[in-house]
Order: sequence, then structure tokens, then C-alpha cells
Amino acid sequence: MRKYIFILLALAFVLPTMAQQNLAPIQTDSIKKDTMVYTKFTSLPLKPEREVKFNTKEGTWMSVDVSPDGNTIAFDLMGDIYTIPAAGGKATQITKGIAYETHPRFSPDGKKILFTS
Repeated sequence: MRKYIFILLALAFVLPTMAQQNLAPIQTDSIKKDTMVYTKFTSLPLKPEREVKFNTKEGTWMSVDVSPDGNTIAFDLMGDIYTIPAAGGKATQITKGIAYETHPRFSPDGKKILFTS
């Protein structure tokens, strides 16, 4: 019994001290400005060094959306957006290039595909 009382007393003194340490305000200096000169990066070549072609019949971690009329499926695969008929068939690549696009979504009227790039 004495052991439990000792533990409770110890916690009664330790926990408030720990809480005070964790709740201390974070000191920030809003006067410091970014001194990095970005003008030297304006001429970076954003061109792919090589092109990789592949064929696949499956994918993982894909985002999928079905058009409002139910006839077309949009999906992302390896950073590009594709569409495929809901009945099956060959996929058509919608986006292409160095950007990484994901999460395709059809607009409510089904005329546009929105995505994150």
C-alpha cells in the first residue's frame, strides 16, 4: 500500500512539471527574412532525360472515378491520367509529361476531368 501512495505522490509532482514544460510558448522570430537568391534557378531545364515505355494489365494504389453517365472510367497510373470504357477495352492516355498527376474526378456534367498535378 505504501508503494502505491509513493507512486501517486511522485506522479502528482512530476506530471504538472512535465505539462508546464510542454505548454511553454514557442518563440518565433517574424523579422527574419529568406535571404536565398532564387534568380540563379530560373533557367533549370525541365526536360526528361529518357523515356520509358511499358504495357500493363494491372496497377496498385490507383485513384478511380466513373463518369456521371457510367460509360467511362478515369484512373491514374504511374503519374498520368487515363480513361477506359466501363465495358472494357483499351485505355487512352489523357495526360503525359514530366508532371505527376493523380486523383482524377469527372465534373458533374461529365465533360471535364479534374486532377491533382
